[in-house]
Amino acid sequence: MCINKVIEFTDFLSFYKRYKPLTPYGTTEKDSKPFFVSTKDIDRIHNITEQLSEFIKLDENKVLKIEHHLSRIDRLNTLDKSDLDTVDLQLIKKFLIHFKAVDKLLSSSIKKVIDLEFNLQDLWEALVINNDHDESFYLSSAYSKELKELRDQINLADQQLNTIRQDALMTIKKKYQIDFKGREFVLLDKKQLVEMDVNELIHEFYDSTLVKIKPAFGKQYLDKLVEKEQLLIKEAKAEKQVLTDLSHEVKKAKNKIIAAVEAVKNLDVHLAKARLAIDLKLQKPGIKAKNISVTNGRYYPLWEKHTNKGLGYTPLTVSFASNAILLSGSNMGGKTVLFKTLAFLQLLTQMGFYVPAEHYNTSLFEHIHILGNELSDSVEGLSSFGQEIYQLTQALDHSQQRLVIVDELAKTTNATEAKAILYAVLKYVQNSEQITGFFSTHFINVPEISGVSKYRMKGLDKKAYAAHCSQQSDDLNEKIGLINTFMQYEITEDTDVIKSNDALTIAGMLGLNEEILTNANNYLERN
Repeated sequence: MCINKVIEFTDFLSFYKRYKPLTPYGTTEKDSKPFFVSTKDIDRIHNITEQLSEFIKLDENKVLKIEHHLSRIDRLNTLDKSDLDTVDLQLIKKFLIHFKAVDKLLSSSIKKVIDLEFNLQDLWEALVINNDHDESFYLSSAYSKELKELRDQINLADQQLNTIRQDALMTIKKKYQIDFKGREFVLLDKKQLVEMDVNELIHEFYDSTLVKIKPAFGKQYLDKLVEKEQLLIKEAKAEKQVLTDLSHEVKKAKNKIIAAVEAVKNLDVHLAKARLAIDLKLQKPGIKAKNISVTNGRYYPLWEKHTNKGLGYTPLTVSFASNAILLSGSNMGGKTVLFKTLAFLQLLTQMGFYVPAEHYNTSLFEHIHILGNELSDSVEGLSSFGQEIYQLTQALDHSQQRLVIVDELAKTTNATEAKAILYAVLKYVQNSEQITGFFSTHFINVPEISGVSKYRMKGLDKKAYAAHCSQQSDDLNEKIGLINTFMQYEITEDTDVIKSNDALTIAGMLGLNEEILTNANNYLERN
C-alpha cells in the first residue's frame, strides 16, 4: 500500500512531525510510515497505547525517567560482526544499561503487552563488570585473570625501570654535577666535555661547538626494557582474547538482543503515540463499523491554522448511511475539507494513532485512493480524462477492501457523459461490499440509486450575509473573509428539494458584473 498520495492530499506531515520517538529504532519505524490493514494489529496497538496513556497519567516522573533512558540508546550496527572492537562493545554495554533500567521502571502488565523482558543477565555479567553503570567501555583487567597478571607484571617492570633510571641519574649528578631532572639531554661545550671525561654517557655532536649529552642506564635497564616489551606483546594477545570471548558472549545472546531491540522500538513508538494522544486530546477510533461515522472530527492541519489565526472552525459530524456517498455543494463550501478530514482520520487510524474526534467509527481498508486532485502519479501519453479513468479503474478493483475518494468525477469531459459515468460508478460501488466510495459533484438531479446516500454541504448563509453586509467591499481579502464567515461548513442529507445558487452569490461577492449575474439568474429561473 503506497500512502504517499493520501499524505500529500491531507498535508499529513504537518501533523506527523508532532510524533517523536526517541530511539533510532523508533525513528526508523516512524520514517517507514507503517500502514496496518489487520484489526488484530490495530487492536494490539490500541491496547498498548491505552495502557501507556494510563501509565503517563499515573506516574509522570517514572515515565520521564524511561524517556531519558530511551533517548540514550544508540543503534547497534555490529551484531553480525564476528569480532567486535571496543566501540562495538561500548554500544552494547550502553544498550544493556538503559534497557535494564527501563525494564525495572515498567510494570509487569506493560512489559507483557510489548513483550519486553530483561533476559540478558549472562551477557550483563560478562560485559558490565561489577555492575559498573558507566556508559564508557575499556578492557579492564577484571575481564581476565591472565590480563590482570600481565598488567601487574608490566606495572612492576615499570617500577623497576624507574628505580634503575633514578639511581643512574643520581649517580651522574653526583659524579658529573649534571642534572637530567625533567630533561632528556643537556648541551655541553666540547672543551668542557673533554675536561669532564664523560665518555661513559651517551653523547653526539649538536653543532660545531656543542655536544648533546644523554644518560646511559646500562645493561640491566636494557634487559628490563626487553622484558617489558615481551609482556606488552602478551598483554595485546590477552586483550584480543578478551575481545574474542566477549564477542562470543554477544553472539550467543544475539537473538535475545534482537528481541530486546524490537521491544525497545515497540515501547518507544507506542509511548510517543500515547504522549501525542494525551497532548492533543485524541480518542481511540472504532475499526469494525459497517459504515463510516464521525462526531466532531477535526482535520488537524486546517484546525491548527485556524486556531493560530484566531479563526472559527466547524468540526465534522456525520453518520453515512451506506458505502456509496454522493456529496454536492458549491465551491468554497467545504467539500474538499470534508474529504481531507475523512482521509486524514482514516490514515491516522490505519497508522495506529488515536484521532482528533469525539468518535470515529470505520473499517480498515487495504488501499486508500484519492482521485481528482491534481496529485502526482500520472501516466505519460494519457489525457487528463484518460489519467482519471486509468486511476479510477485501479481504485474500483474490488478484489481488496478499498476506500475511494473522488472530487468531481469525469470533470474533464462533457456534462452529459460525465453524469452518466458518475451514475454508473455510484451504482457499481453500491453493489460492491469491498469498496467504500465518496464522490463530490456539481451536477443537480442525479438519478436516485437504491443504496446510494446523498449529502450536501449547507453552503452560504445568505440571510445572515444580507443582514450583515449593506455594501460591497473592494478589498479581496475582506471578500474572502466574508465568504468564510458566512459559509456553513456542515453536512446534511440531500433531498433534492433545496436548490442552491451559492456559486452566483459567491461570484457576486467577489465582484462579478451585475448584468452578468442578472442574466445568469434569469437563465436558471427559466430552466
